[in-house]
Formats: sequence, C-alpha cells, structure tokens
Amino acid sequence: MAGTSSAPSLDEALKLLRANPPADFFRAAEALFAILKKAAPAPAGGSGGGGGGGGARLGEAKHRSLNRESHAFAATLAAIKGAVRLLRAAGFVDAADGRHLVLPDTADAALVAHARAALKAAVAAVTQASLQAAASQREQDNAAAAERLAELKRLQRAHQAHRTVAEEAERLRILREVQAERFEKARREDPHNHC
Repeated sequence: MAGTSSAPSLDEALKLLRANPPADFFRAAEALFAILKKAAPAPAGGSGGGGGGGGARLGEAKHRSLNRESHAFAATLAAIKGAVRLLRAAGFVDAADGRHLVLPDTADAALVAHARAALKAAVAAVTQASLQAAASQREQDNAAAAERLAELKRLQRAHQAHRTVAEEAERLRILREVQAERFEKARREDPHNHC
C-alpha cells in the first residue's frame, strides 16, 4: 500500500473542516463519524464517543476501505474542505490501486477513537456557535422590527395629528357655515329687517 509521507494533524484537519459552511460541516461530520465508528468500534460497554481509546480495536476490513470514486464519497467528503484530511489524520492512507482510502491492519485504533472524539467535540462546538449566531441574528431581527414598528407608530401619530388639524379646520368651516345660515335665517324672519 502506498502511504502518504506524513499524515496531517488532527487539529489542522478539524480547523479546515470547521471553516466550511455549517450545513457542509454537519453533513461531512455525520459521514466521518459513521466511517470512524465502523473503522474502530468502541469496545463493548464503551461510550460511542471513544474518549481515551482504551481497548479500542479495528473494525472489519470492509469498513476500513473507502472508494474515492464513488458518488457518495465525492458528494459528502471530497467536496468538503478538511474531510479527507481528517481521515488521513486518523490513519487512513491511499491504497495501491489509487482509488481507495484504507485504514491498514497496522493502524492505531486508539488514534481513530481519538479522531472520533475530537470530531464529536468539534460538532458540539460548531452547534453551540451556530445556536449563538442564530440567537444573535434573532436579536438583530427583533431590534430592526422594533425600530420599524416605532417608526410606523411615529408616522401614524404624525398622520393622526395632521388629520386632526385638517378635521378641526373642516369642523370650524362647517360651524361658520351653520352660523351664517342661522344668521341669514334670523335676518329673513326679522320683520324689522327690510333688506
């Protein structure tokens, strides 16, 4: 099997992976977690996260070989920055055929378990950051909506004040007309008025 000259660090791979948009990160993380879990299953009674890797063992060979030319691999992992690096950091290497990434029989199961635990921690951190970003966006949206509502209320008050002035002017005009009509009626009915 042809190996890489030096595997990338897990921290470097996770940093690249976390730089992706959240949807891509979560899609790749889910696939990577499933691959790592099958490549080195947690010991019976262990936590699925693979904390310290004590008693970790490699999974079956079929679960430690990934076809790099498959549509699923291309769409889920190859297209996401840092995903393949994380596999390499966990011990996967290029197979001699150049089409597969494999976790060799000599790989360190504890390293795979550590990569799985680090990935789980990264998912938790990105989830928390996404929740905080969503809460911050909601606060900004609410503040903008409150500002728009206050502006609408101000405009409504201004319109109401303008309408009130116009209504008062109309009321006074009608009152003057009524008074003028009463005066004219009284003048006509006055027998001493000869005009």
